[in-house]
This record gives sequence, structure tokens and C-alpha cells, in this order.
Amino acid sequence: MQGIVWTEDKRLELREMEEPVIKHENDVKVKIYGTGICGTDLNLVKGKMTAKANMIIGHEAVGTVVETGKGVTNVSVGDRVVIDPTQFCGKCSYCRQGLTCFCDSFDEYQLGIGAHGTFADYYVGEDRFIYKIPDDMSWDTAILIEPLTCVLNIVTQAKLKPEDAVLVIGSGPIGAICQLVCSKIAGVTVAVELNPYRREMSSRICDYAYFPDELTENEVHRINNGRKFDVIIDAVGNQMQKALPLAGKGCRLFAAGFDQTYEMTINTFRFLENGISLIGTGEVHQMTESAVRYASKLKGLDELVTKKIPLSKYQEAFDELLHVSQEGNASGTMKLVLLSNITD
Repeated sequence: MQGIVWTEDKRLELREMEEPVIKHENDVKVKIYGTGICGTDLNLVKGKMTAKANMIIGHEAVGTVVETGKGVTNVSVGDRVVIDPTQFCGKCSYCRQGLTCFCDSFDEYQLGIGAHGTFADYYVGEDRFIYKIPDDMSWDTAILIEPLTCVLNIVTQAKLKPEDAVLVIGSGPIGAICQLVCSKIAGVTVAVELNPYRREMSSRICDYAYFPDELTENEVHRINNGRKFDVIIDAVGNQMQKALPLAGKGCRLFAAGFDQTYEMTINTFRFLENGISLIGTGEVHQMTESAVRYASKLKGLDELVTKKIPLSKYQEAFDELLHVSQEGNASGTMKLVLLSNITD
């Protein structure tokens, strides 16, 4: 089969790979329909994240079960499924406390980073990380379940209330899903995005959508009855310093975007005096089951999938998404999915 690997010289390459096989009684073999390109994948190319060499990358995957080990009972051959890529050992101290997102062996289990991922034709993994999706759920909705789990994790920790004003910085897929969910709960939801296409999409989701230079402190006061924000989500990964002046008293700041190269400086007294919290959400806290249920009811989720490209044209797909992040680029792309070579 073919798979996209992260090479020793730190680049992407489509290779012929050995097709994975069932080895354990709790293994499930999935014929991959498609995998969404995540910001994590893009950050590998940008040099902002790392992965093991010669590893198949990709992790936002859905597909169809084609074989199971004899001990598997939660899914059957023919079931359409989503794969939870945030995997764990289940044996370390954190896992035994239910804090599986902090697994001591996390790097060895995370798909597309330390273990073979899903930019490939087939995937084999443990049944505990495979979830059946409803028969009437579209592939486009299902492929966004994994990023939705990340968003539900943020919203849960934010303890979002109807009177809250929320700022989401960045309108990529994670940012847009944050906006979709927050707009159902919060009193005011605001987006900031530099890409014109994505800003326009956010304007149809949020109460307000701005280019970065447009959202001044005065504008925030104007739209929010003289107050700043109660919750700020940095879905880019390097915007927290710019977010601080917009944080109101008691604000919960969320670092949601991944960028290992970014650092910020804070005045701890200001955080103490104003009751501001800076929260790193960690990875997903086993929320796939909840996300599957919620996805069925979240109107507009499937509309975020705007393009599908064959696995063989991966370079074209990555180049397009890397170009989207450039200021002023009006490319009409949100979530781009790489389709398996064996997609029906």
C-alpha cells in the first residue's frame, strides 16, 4: 500500500509501505476512506513540530472495518468508523488516574507522530481506539470528529456560560469548530482571521469577524458593553501575547494551537490581580464518544470540508494549505482531505 511518511531528512514522501495486518485479538483493520490534513501535519513541514523518522503521518481519519481480531466486540466488518489518534499505554501513573492525555509514553502512541498514522490505504490498531459512526452520518461530518474532540475538551475546561464573551483567534478548522460550538453557548462570539476567505466564513458563524488590525480594545468595548473577553482561544498557536490586552478580569486564556517554537512573556502580578488563567488543555480527554454524538447535531460542521484530493497529490494539497496561511491570500480552502487510493 502507499503511505505518506516523514523522512529522515525531514520532508514528506509517498512510499510503498507494507500493508498492516492483524496481530492481536483486539486489533481492528480499517480501510481508510480519507484523512484530514491537520495543523499538526503542516507544523511538521514548517519545522514547528517533530515526528519520528520514516513514520506514516496523519491522524484525522475515517474508514470501513475490513477485518477484526477474535476478541473484538465493539465493531464489526463493514462498520464505518472514526479512529481516535490520541492513544495511550493505560499502565503509567497518569493513565491509571484517568489522565490518559498525559500518558508517560504519549509520544510512542500518538498516531502520525510516534506511531504509524493514517495517510495511507489501511490502518491497524486497537479496538479501544475505534468508534462506530451512525449509518446516516456523512464522511465529511465524520472526518471532523477528531478535531471536534479537541474543541469539546477546550469548551469543557472553559466552563463556558451564556453570559460569556468569547474571542477565537484563527479561523482554520480548529478555530472554526470552536466558533461553531461557542456560538451555540456564549452570549458573544468573535473571530479574528487574516485570510479573507476564512474570515468571511467566520462571519457566517460568529456575531463578529475581524481582520487582526481591526479588533482594537475600543472595538471590543463597543461590541461587548464596555467589557473585554471572558474566554480567549488562540487557535493559531503563536498569538497569546497579542491576546493579553483583550483579556478581561477572570478571563480564561486557552493555548489551543500547536507551535513548539513560540514563547511569550507575562506579568504574573497582572494575572494574579485580575484573576486571569492561562490554560494548556492537553490532548483529548477520551471525548470521542461524546464528539460522535454531538457531531450528528452540530449543523454546519460538514460544510468545513471544502476540498478532497487523492493521496497521490499530497504535495499539491500541502502546498495549498501552507499558502493559505500567508497574509492576504484569499484561497477558498478550509479543511482539505486526502482520500485513500482505495476509496469506494
